[in-house]
Amino acid sequence: MAPKRKRTSTLSKTDPPPPQPSSRDASASDTADPILHEVTAAKAAQQQQDDSPAAKRTRPSLTNASSYDDNSMNGSSSNGMEQSDSKSAEEQQRIADALEHGEGGERGRLQMKAPPKAGLIHPAGYTTNPPPEGRPVRVYADGVFDLFHLGHMRQLQQAKEAFPDTYLIVGVTGDKETHRRKGLTVLSGAERAESVRHCKWVDEVVEDCPWIISDAPDFMDKYKIDYVAHDDIPYGADEGDDIYAPIKKAGKFLVTQRTEGVSTTGIITKIVKDYDAYIARQLQRGTSRQELNVSWLKKNELDIKRAVTELRDNIKTNWSATGQELTRELRTFWQPSRPGSPAPSGRERRDGRVSPTSASSLPRIEVPKSPMIGTGHASQSDFAAGYSLGLIGGVRSWMSKSRRTLNDSRDSDSEGTPAGSPVDGRRGRSKLNLQDEVDAQVLKEMH
Repeated sequence: MAPKRKRTSTLSKTDPPPPQPSSRDASASDTADPILHEVTAAKAAQQQQDDSPAAKRTRPSLTNASSYDDNSMNGSSSNGMEQSDSKSAEEQQRIADALEHGEGGERGRLQMKAPPKAGLIHPAGYTTNPPPEGRPVRVYADGVFDLFHLGHMRQLQQAKEAFPDTYLIVGVTGDKETHRRKGLTVLSGAERAESVRHCKWVDEVVEDCPWIISDAPDFMDKYKIDYVAHDDIPYGADEGDDIYAPIKKAGKFLVTQRTEGVSTTGIITKIVKDYDAYIARQLQRGTSRQELNVSWLKKNELDIKRAVTELRDNIKTNWSATGQELTRELRTFWQPSRPGSPAPSGRERRDGRVSPTSASSLPRIEVPKSPMIGTGHASQSDFAAGYSLGLIGGVRSWMSKSRRTLNDSRDSDSEGTPAGSPVDGRRGRSKLNLQDEVDAQVLKEMH
């Protein structure tokens, strides 16, 4: 028996592995197996390909695929690009219009004309002194200034712009004197004074000023007041019909113009006039009824009113669709009743022809549902759709009942008529079209 071969201790990475002897025996004659040599040669060739950098296969598939995709999708992508470009152009135009004319297109139309300067006219029956020269003119304006609004601002603007160099002093009455003379205010004295401080026309604010300036000469001397600015309408009090009369007589009264339609009284009147609407608005914004001093009954009454209003709006929204459904139903109902109509029917007449009934001729009604915003409107939407469906069904039921009643009455009358006699003995119309009479009767009842 031949000795076994010794294995080499080292093998290079590039050399193919030596052929293994056949499993049948380890004789030298069996090592020349052709199948084994073929497998070994294939493995060696594969190993050489993997170890050689130049033999590695490149991957042109990605590049080719990308180029193919670019070429194949050129048409669709170009269309998409054109659409996106048109949309972006429209969006840019919309943004440009909003920047130029405002979001609602109202820019440039929300500005009021500037008020006239104070002192252009003299008070009625009096004359205003000429202004001092060489120093700023000190003008004083007083008031309650509750709910500081546009009318107050424009009055102070007139007083400030009355002279080229004006120092405007504004007096704000205190809570104690105001509540005693005019009643309750919405804002406190501190809030009213702070509101006036934030007006750009005001140079100085005097808190808790005298109610009648003419009765406080020391006050005028302390602040070195040259003019008192106010409108020329007499302002009455318990002390007299016009508390500014002494100031007018002294020539220190500067006439300003009122802004028509804008006043604290007018603002409060608008709120009180629409009391329910403002209460409902505050409740909807989360204000409790205790904060609003509203009873439980009043709150529920407002909730019911709001629900009814929303329901009415939903019905109005669905009414157009309901009207279209009714129109189609009526047309479908009357169209087969015309003489010679080929439409199918389910009721036979005496002459062998058939008369349509509403149950067989009317299709199933489907009322479209309008999309509602939010889940809170689902019940109102369902009710509106049901209301519309019930209205259509009621009209259809009434028309079907009327037609069946008239047809049954005509059949009973014809059964009592002798054979061979005309249906109408007075005119002798033996071939009277009962369907035409039924249609005429239905139209008569509808009108």
